[in-house]
Amino acid sequence: MLYLTTYFDKNYLSRGLVLYNSLKKYNQEFELYILCLDDFTHDYFLKNKNTYKEIKLLKLNEIEENDVHLKEAKSNRSRIEYYFTLSPCLPLFLLKKYNLPHICSLDADILFLDDPKKIFDKLNDYSIIVTPHKFSKELLHLEKYGIFNVSFQIFKNNSIGLECLNEWKKDCINWCGDEFDEKNDRFADQKYLDKWSNLFPNELYSLNDNTTGLAPWNINNYTISKKNDEFYSNNEKIIFYHFHHFKILSKKWATNGFNEYKVNSQSNLDLLYLYYWNLIENKNNNLGINQDNSTRYKSNSLVATLLKEKIVFNRVNENRIKKINYGFIPKFIRKLIIKIYA
Repeated sequence: MLYLTTYFDKNYLSRGLVLYNSLKKYNQEFELYILCLDDFTHDYFLKNKNTYKEIKLLKLNEIEENDVHLKEAKSNRSRIEYYFTLSPCLPLFLLKKYNLPHICSLDADILFLDDPKKIFDKLNDYSIIVTPHKFSKELLHLEKYGIFNVSFQIFKNNSIGLECLNEWKKDCINWCGDEFDEKNDRFADQKYLDKWSNLFPNELYSLNDNTTGLAPWNINNYTISKKNDEFYSNNEKIIFYHFHHFKILSKKWATNGFNEYKVNSQSNLDLLYLYYWNLIENKNNNLGINQDNSTRYKSNSLVATLLKEKIVFNRVNENRIKKINYGFIPKFIRKLIIKIYA
């Protein structure tokens, strides 16, 4: 049995459902603990509890009532910084309350493309599993924000796993800013993980392979291929991909972060995004949701956002996607248009 947890509100509900379906497609024995960040999300799962039997629901007040330090932190930081602070608190709460053998905390914008059990099997030899950024060579300077990415990590319910989570919680309660603090060498909930290799040298396993933790910041390291409707990375079947910065603006347009992360063009990578986009759109249609929102990235204008991103996706239909680069438009013209439409 695999035990996992994530959190989201109604803006990421469709992604959370896609995550759940992808997990169920490849593994039938799991429990997914969802921290619902609003009543809409909680009510949706309550109404459909017979459909999602593997899902267990949580509300924020359940965790806050048992954690005075977390409740205090809520009053001295922004909403996104508070969500960062939850990163160690949620898995720690679940391990203690339900006495689970392990817990995997993961982002809702992850998609499984194969059975993750082979990752969990590493717990036979390790107590902590983390996901390195594995930055492409063009982005090595970003390592200052953390060697590891807080998107998929597993903790065994033993003295080492609990010690690690308690140490991480102490750090995040103290400070969890959404900015790089150069003086103290820290960033959000993420930079703290850098010291774990020294604190737990024989108990920490890093997912340094071709199939896990794939994301825009490292995808240039891999060649994506598609065979029989399955996706491969360097000829190995991908286990999970992290669709960070993929933001649906409308049924036809979406951002992808490719310009920011200097992603090289790969047609099969575009098809992977189309596959994910179709899954989300199908859920959005069922839920009556028209577009995706983000806690971190805001924009009031489709035109302004498209021009700021430079490289965007246009979904022609369910079988065809086009990648459009607005970089050819002179910078001063783009700035002028953005100013008008933003």
